[in-house]
Parts: sequence; C-alpha cells; structure tokens
Amino acid sequence: MWDDIELNTDHIPALKLAFHIGQFVCTLVLWCMEIAVFRAEGSVVNGNVGWTFAVCFLSIPAWIYLVMAPRFPRTRKFAQPYVMATLDGVFALIWISAFATQAAYNSANKCGTACAVSKACVAMGVFVFIFSCVTTFLSIWTVKYWQFNNSLPGYDRGQIPAHNIDPDKAAFSTAPHDDDAYERVNMDDHDEDGRRPGRFNPDPYGAPSSLVSDPYGAGPASTVGGSQVGSYVSTSYSGAPENPFRQDNPFDSDSEYHRRYAHPTAHDDLEDDRRPVAAFPSADYDRITR
Repeated sequence: MWDDIELNTDHIPALKLAFHIGQFVCTLVLWCMEIAVFRAEGSVVNGNVGWTFAVCFLSIPAWIYLVMAPRFPRTRKFAQPYVMATLDGVFALIWISAFATQAAYNSANKCGTACAVSKACVAMGVFVFIFSCVTTFLSIWTVKYWQFNNSLPGYDRGQIPAHNIDPDKAAFSTAPHDDDAYERVNMDDHDEDGRRPGRFNPDPYGAPSSLVSDPYGAGPASTVGGSQVGSYVSTSYSGAPENPFRQDNPFDSDSEYHRRYAHPTAHDDLEDDRRPVAAFPSADYDRITR
C-alpha cells in the first residue's frame, strides 16, 4: 500500500513543519482556555480536566524533537525515522484521551459557568488530534522511504542552496558549467592560423613568425575595403620597415585611389635610360708620353 503512494520528497519537511506549527497554535489556545475554566465560578478541578491541561506540556518536548532534529545537519543523526514515527503515533493516541476526558468533564457538568469555553477546549483537542494523525502518516511514509533509500526525504539535501552545489561544478571549479559537460570551453578563444600561400617572414633573428597573427607586428594584416592593409616586411635588405601602427588605417591602404610609395628595385636602377652613364672622352690612349 505504501509503495503506491507517491509524494514529492522535497515537500515532506515543509508539510511536517506546517502541521506541527498548527499543533503548537491549537495547544496554546487550549492551554489559555483551560486556565479560564479553572478560574470560572462553580467549576471543579479534577483529574479529567487536569489530564488535558498536562498533555499540553507533555507534547512540547516531543514536537520540538520532531521539528528540529531532522532539520539541521548536526542534529540529524538523532532523527531516527522509527523513533519519529513512534512519537507521532503515541501522541496521536494521547490527544484522543485528552479531548475525551475534557468531554467527560463537560458531561459531568463540572464546568460551572465556563461550559462554553470547556466545549471549545474539546474542539481544540480534536484539531490537535487530526494534525497528529497527518504527521503520523508522513512519519510512516518517511520510514518506508528511508528503508528503500537510506536517507530522509527532503532533509538530507539540506535547506541551504549552497549545500546543493555539484562538487564537479563548484563555484571556483574550472569544469564546464553548461548542460554539456564535454562542451568546449571558450569557443571564441582560439589561435588564428596565419599561414597563407606565398611569402612569409624569413628573418632568422627572432622576428615574429608567420604562424602567429599580430596586428602590430610584421606579418599578414587584415583587409579593409577589399584591399590588404599592410604587407609582409622583409629584413633581408637595408631600409626601415613601415610603421606597424598604420596597418589599420584605411587611408594608407594599397588601393586604386592611393598607392603607397615603394623603394625602387635594383633591376629598375640598371635599365633606367633617363639617368646619364659615365664615359671617357675619345682619344688615343695607346700613346704614352714620357
């Protein structure tokens, strides 16, 4: 029968706390009304009404144990499921006797002028008994859950969210915090492969490699407006390299509107007809004058 009953285990602590609070409130009201019955004119204080008054004090230590013991990690070792179920069941029977003796007190007409208040005491006792039956049911269900899972339902998880942190995904852990534990971390953080067909930087003296793209160093640069900004700088001949901080300037790009100045090559210097060539004047250089 108990296996077919399904309850949300996370709600068990809150349900038991709510019904135990109801027991406390009804018992407090009953205790105050019993004092009014004692002081009423013509009322007789005997064992029947005295037992009901005593049960109010007997129930307080048991309810404190049932509420507080399973709620804190340090006291949870005292929260034995069989003990809690036994206490709930025993005090349910005790409260049957409590409101029954109060009803017998009223039937004997010993309440004097406070019979209406005494009948209200019986009603409060009935409510406490009903709440005790509900908590007994929850305690028995807790026992069955503990037999199958070896843990208290809803209590062992703790009431503080910090206790529910996954140790594999702790606050300062480097493990992935996404749903997929094997998802790549920092998907946008990757090294760009700067290898391109063609030229590369051949400097053997620690110049930046062509495999690393540096926006402020020699090597491949970005493209702005369809034209390449910057170029590969070779240190194999004399001459200062271009300013690396001007590579991102679109107005200095090599486009059809503006072309950057380039140093003339050796081939252009030799075949340029516009420059004069040094020559000796014509004469008979075979004759030697002494």
